[in-house]
Amino acid sequence: MKKMKLFPKTFLYVFSLMAVITLISHALFFFFMPIVYTGQKEAVFRDVKTRLLEELKDISYDSRHKIESVVRKYALRNQMGIFVNYAGQTYNFMVSPFVSHDRGVGVQGEFESGWKVQTDEETAPEYVSRDFYQKTSSTLSCGTGFRTKEGESGYLVLLSTLQPVDEAKSAVVILLPFTLLLSLLLSGLFALVYSKKITKPLSDISKVTERMKELDRSAICRAETRDEIGALSENVNKLYESLLATIENLQKENIRVSEAEAAKIDFLRAASHELKTPVTALCGMLDNMIMGIGRYRDWETYLPVCKDMAGRFGVMIQEILDASRLNFTFESETMEEVRLQSFVEQLLIPYRLIAKSKEVRINTDFSDDFSAKFPKAAMEKVLSNLLSNAVKYTKTQGMVRIYFAGKSIVVENECPPISPNDMPHIFEPFYRPDFSRSRNGIGENPNGGNGLGLYLAAKILNTLEYPYDFSPFFSLDDEKKSGMRFTIFFSPNE
Repeated sequence: MKKMKLFPKTFLYVFSLMAVITLISHALFFFFMPIVYTGQKEAVFRDVKTRLLEELKDISYDSRHKIESVVRKYALRNQMGIFVNYAGQTYNFMVSPFVSHDRGVGVQGEFESGWKVQTDEETAPEYVSRDFYQKTSSTLSCGTGFRTKEGESGYLVLLSTLQPVDEAKSAVVILLPFTLLLSLLLSGLFALVYSKKITKPLSDISKVTERMKELDRSAICRAETRDEIGALSENVNKLYESLLATIENLQKENIRVSEAEAAKIDFLRAASHELKTPVTALCGMLDNMIMGIGRYRDWETYLPVCKDMAGRFGVMIQEILDASRLNFTFESETMEEVRLQSFVEQLLIPYRLIAKSKEVRINTDFSDDFSAKFPKAAMEKVLSNLLSNAVKYTKTQGMVRIYFAGKSIVVENECPPISPNDMPHIFEPFYRPDFSRSRNGIGENPNGGNGLGLYLAAKILNTLEYPYDFSPFFSLDDEKKSGMRFTIFFSPNE
């Protein structure tokens, strides 16, 4: 069975509550109105009795005409019958549906009103001397004796009808169904408006969250209220923004991991291919020496060659392991503010000795010294590879120049410029231009590199988000002074 939605459920709850309140209030009005009305009439009745007695007690014997005025005043004001027996005379004024108002005048002597005060004694006279208070379904009556300030005795009888209570009750019975129906209609209307007002923002939030479930980036909760519903909308929006940001970061991380995995696979394939050929050559040379074939019979000459080849294999394997273990994110390293002049000069110390042995000059210009923020170990790896390549591939009697230009480091070395065909592949692992491929002692670069220096430098700089440029430069004066230039920019404006 399908569950009831929020709007009809809220409407039924609110309407039921208001209907119950309406029914209870009408029932209480119907049952308690006569009781309250009768109680109020009794309170007025007693109050009139008390005040009338006070005035009668102050009337002197020779001011009997004042009795009629007092009786008339109280009877008309309170719509009741008043009888006063004083000095053998009876004074009354009757305001009652049983007696015409035309007869409601003050008279002396006995007066037959057409009704009398009932007592417990069937044979009792119309006026008795004892005090009494009597309440029936239609009348209130009481009698009490009094004495004037001159000591004269008198007797007061008050009579008030309760017939308006029955009439009001009858009118209420006729009116209650109409008021009840009107109240229920108003309750339904109010419940409808209230339910719509309460549930509409929640319904809108539900529709928006359905779109959010489908990752609709344009979905947003719009609540103009500042109450809990508005706070809920704002929290949903913030949660969705956080979710989208998390998803976006995860997507970027997945792409980065996929690229890293692909790069690792390519690197390992290139490494295995790079090692395969020289290992095969070494094994063939050893087999020839073992079998004593041709010139390899002179094993005393070729064993040192094999040892040298094995040493180069060790260096190559170590570089491959370093490259495979390199953490290009450097998340564990702290960023430090470093003065570039002292940092570069410290790195140059071993390469000055290597350059001297190769008759290569190193020229430095650190007059534009500056500071930059980076992880020292990572930048040391970059500059070490650049300086090693610069010294390694510079011709004999050539020059390596290291200098600052603005907020950038420039490393130049004089060598044959790399051809345009080789430049797109220069940052690939194990890639070497033609002039650096020799590893057998032939040519000007008998110790040709492994093709990992620029690969590692580019990877680190890309991770640190430092722009760089590697391009050839040409000298118009002397072609031999042409070469390659690597620039690292430490300022985004460079």
